[in-house]
Amino acid sequence: MTERYKRRWFPVANRSHQYRFLTMMLIYNIIIVGCLAIFLFVPDMLKLYDTNLSLEIRGVAADRILSIHSRIWPLIISLVCVIGIHSFLIFHRFVGPLYRITVAFGQIRKGDLSFRVRLREKDYLHEEEKAFNEMLEKLAEKIGGIKSAGVGAMESLDELENGINEMGGLKDINKGALIDLREQLDTLMENSDYFVLPSD
Repeated sequence: MTERYKRRWFPVANRSHQYRFLTMMLIYNIIIVGCLAIFLFVPDMLKLYDTNLSLEIRGVAADRILSIHSRIWPLIISLVCVIGIHSFLIFHRFVGPLYRITVAFGQIRKGDLSFRVRLREKDYLHEEEKAFNEMLEKLAEKIGGIKSAGVGAMESLDELENGINEMGGLKDINKGALIDLREQLDTLMENSDYFVLPSD
């Protein structure tokens, strides 16, 4: 089984959510089965253990209990399995997008803004996918603007320094201000270069 196949069918976006959902489904099924057992079997069980009733009535109650046992439990077990599988598949349509968005957060943390989240057609959270991708596009646009402005500012600073040198230079205090400005621009460019944009 390939890693991609494992991730597709068994993603673990958040263990606590998945285990909580599984536990919740099991509790619901136990409650349903318990309620069915109470309503189906308790009346006949009371008759069966009621010594004031005739043996014939108690025998009918016992036959009905055995008959219901043989018919109802296979149906209940089948329904629990079908509902459990269906619930897992439906929940998987939430877990898959959560897994992809979790991976996307990791890529953003590494500075990669060149990707977009793509969900499968049958997945849920398509509105969140759209909002997430719009956020990435806006963030990439703003970072791209910062990069362009930084490059422009460095070019302007170079031209300014060349012009000053041609005019005979500045006093030491003004040179210090230019050096500080260049350091600040270098820091700005270094931080903005951390991000990889779609156009890079």
